[in-house]
Formats: sequence, C-alpha cells, structure tokens
Amino acid sequence: MNRIETALVSVSDRDGLVEFVSGLVENGVGIIATGGTAAYLAESGIPVRDISEVTGKVEFLGGLVKTLHPAIHSGILADRSNPAHLDELRQQGWEKIDMVVVNFYPLAGGGRVENLGFIDIGGPTMARAASKNLFSCVPVTDPAYYDRVLEEVSAGGTVSDELRWELAGETIARTSYYDSLILAAARQSGHVGSFPGHVAFGGKRAIELRYGENPHQQAAYYSRFDSEFEVKKGELSYNNILDIDCCLSQLTEFSGAAAVVVKHVGPCGAATGGRPEETLEWAYECDPVSAFGGVIGVNYEFDEACAAYLHKKFVECIVAPSFSEAALARLKKKKRTRLVAMDAVRRPGPETRTALGGLLAQSPDDVLLAGDLDFVAGDAGGALAEELSFAWAVVKHVKSNGIVLARGSRTIGIGAGQPSRIDSTRIAIRKAGEHGHDIEGSVMASDGFFPFPDCVELAHAKGVVAVVQPGGSIRDQEVIARARELGMTMALTSMRHFRH
Repeated sequence: MNRIETALVSVSDRDGLVEFVSGLVENGVGIIATGGTAAYLAESGIPVRDISEVTGKVEFLGGLVKTLHPAIHSGILADRSNPAHLDELRQQGWEKIDMVVVNFYPLAGGGRVENLGFIDIGGPTMARAASKNLFSCVPVTDPAYYDRVLEEVSAGGTVSDELRWELAGETIARTSYYDSLILAAARQSGHVGSFPGHVAFGGKRAIELRYGENPHQQAAYYSRFDSEFEVKKGELSYNNILDIDCCLSQLTEFSGAAAVVVKHVGPCGAATGGRPEETLEWAYECDPVSAFGGVIGVNYEFDEACAAYLHKKFVECIVAPSFSEAALARLKKKKRTRLVAMDAVRRPGPETRTALGGLLAQSPDDVLLAGDLDFVAGDAGGALAEELSFAWAVVKHVKSNGIVLARGSRTIGIGAGQPSRIDSTRIAIRKAGEHGHDIEGSVMASDGFFPFPDCVELAHAKGVVAVVQPGGSIRDQEVIARARELGMTMALTSMRHFRH
C-alpha cells in the first residue's frame, strides 16, 4: 500500500483543519493548497505550496479554474500499481497526489437562485476522482474523519483499505447530497420542474438514532434543511420524528393559536381558538387515553401555564416554536419528556417515501380547499361553516379512512385507519362517548366520499347535525337526499385528502 507523501487541501469548512494538516506535516506529508486555503495554512505557520506551483499556471476566469488541470487530476487518478501511469507522470514532470482533503463551498443566495453560477465544480470533481482511485488517493471530505485518518497515517504512514472504502462511500454520498441541494435550488428558481426524468433526494445526517421503529432496527435521521430544529431536552427516537412531522403538518392548517396531540402518526386531538393553555387542554381532553405517551405540538410559545397543565401527564415529546424559561424549568423535571423548538412551516419540494426499493414522489398536499364549501343540504350558517372547516382541516391529517367529530373549534372523536369508513365512524362515535363528550349538535368530517348513506345515518342517530365530505361517489345523490330527509346540513369540498 502506497505511503501518503502528498496531500492536496482545498476547503471552505476549516473546522479542525490546522490540527489535521499539522499532523500530516509532522508525518512527512507535503501540502499543496488552493488560494484561500493556502493563505490560511501559511498564516498558521504550516509549510504549504500554492497549487499554481504544481500546475505552472495562475488561476483562470477570475478563479473559476484552479484545480481543473491535467497535472492535478493525473496526480489524483494515476494508479500506483500501473507502471505506465507512473511513467507518464514522470515524463510530464507531474507528481502523485496521495490524499485529497476537500469540501464544497456553500450554496449562495439562500437556496434560491436565478442561475446556476454558484455550483462548485473543482471540489466535487477532485473528490469523485479520488474516490474512483481510492487505493491510490485517499478522499477526505468530512472533518469528522480527520482524527481517524491522522491516527492511521501516524501509525503506518498510510490509510487502511477499510478506511479508504469508508471515506470513498462518504465522499460519494456527500457529492450526491450536494447535487441534490443544487437541484432543489434550481427548482426553487422556477425554471426547473419538480419531476424531471431523473431525481436526487439528498440529506445530511442530523441524528444517529438508537434504533428504528423497533429495537432490532438501525436508524438515522437525515435532514434536507439546515438548522431545522433545536432539541431542548432528551434524545429523539425514530417514532418521535414521525409524530413531530405529523404535528407540524397539522399545525400549518391553522392561523390562530392551535394545539394538536399525535399518537402513532395521527392526530388524536386538535383544537384552536382559545388561550394557549385552554387550547392545549381542549386538544388533550379529546382522547386522554390515546394522548398518554403521545407527542404534543403547538404553534405558540409553550408557557408555564401549559407546562403546569401537563404536570402529572406522561408526554413523549413537546414541539413548539419556543419555550418560556419558566416552562423549561418545569418541563425539565419530567424525565422522559423530550422538548423540541421548531416552527410549523410548509417545507419546499416534493414529498417522498420509499416503495418497491425505489421512491414515490408527489407534490405536497398543501391546499385545504379549492374554493368555498358547497352546501348541498341544509343551511350554510356562519358558525356551522366554521365548525365544518375546522373539522375538515383536522381530517386531512387523519389516516384513511378518516372520520372527525368536532364541536366548535375542538375535536371530540377521531376514527382513523380503518378499511371501512363505517368502522371509522363507529370508532369516532365510541371514543367521543367514552370520554364524556356530548355528540348532540356536533359536526362530522370525512376525508373521502361516502359510498353509502350508512355513515350519515349513524352520525344522525347520535346527534350529529352537519357533515363535510369531498363527494365523488356514484351514489352522491342518494347520500345527499338522505341527509336532506334527516334534516342534516351537508357540504361538499370537491377535494379529497387521503393519507396512507
């Protein structure tokens, strides 16, 4: 295995760089660096050659072309086990490059661009070249590897095959992630469609989780956005992250103060319109049995009154834009409760999930109603319309088949995830009764159409006075006629919100 004699360094992230490069120099490694990196290392007292000494050329095109030169890439790509490659280097007077230490300059313009001039070309090109020739040239693109690389170089003057493979894998993943950021920025410019012939969905590992959905599964969370959240207390689990996502998606539907309780990736209570602690209580009391060990999300600062309400309640996680100091002091005494500071905002780009070993991608379901509610039975009273709109905003986030019972601006019963819509209706009614909620005068929302009048008839028998549903069944007229016969109000949305 070849000894590490020369390293080329070109970085924007200088975290730990001086210590790492100093260690390489102490082990006899010569350093070549590009402009700003060379100046930075020289100022730190590290002997370094500017890349122009190797290429014999100054920078071209205002610095756009520095490393894209045969002397550099021949030094990176030359196979040390191939005598012909080594002869060509000698004939040209070029030297071997045994290590490439490089990372890519950040994307400009806040992720939104009108052209692609911000793309780093030289860094990813060198990183890919070193990965291609990993047994001759070591790619180092992540400062997290500096200590391990330096430890092996110090011990034997080189890097093991095992670590070379790991570094190459990390480099390939990093360049892929970088390309995905470029694609996302290009999409946001409005000039590139969301679903081109090929796609790249990258992520940066934000959390290495203890396990996945179950203890025997490995897991990690990869973020596509920087500074996405701040964990104030505790360690998040795989299931916590899924439930937090559900909380935040639900909260984006409301403009006023709102709270939602989520259990197993579905709301089991939601409320809006009251004082912060009042709204939290309304959401929790919808189904306090299911709320045990759930995840709570609010769209306002979580204050001491909210923390006091949860004093003797077991909650897995609370997510809010912020926490007051008094609330933090209280909540930090709850040993098993995680705290996350994060705003409920809609994330750009398509939604994705894995299936059949590939990716399903779709545009986000970011529309609640295409227009006004279409009242096809009963009266469209102002207060009733508001109640139906609230119930519709909640059922959008309930697993299909979804049914929501609501009174005012709070849920009183939720039935979710059943193969039959009538079963979901029965569950919502049963839960409302079990937890002491009066169904008389309440409203019902269904995420999909009613194929038969049975759900409407059952709801009416329990006191439900109004229903909102998409419509679209071949029996719509039969269902609407039945609502009229029963004296119920019915509104159609002409838009469904299935959630599988």
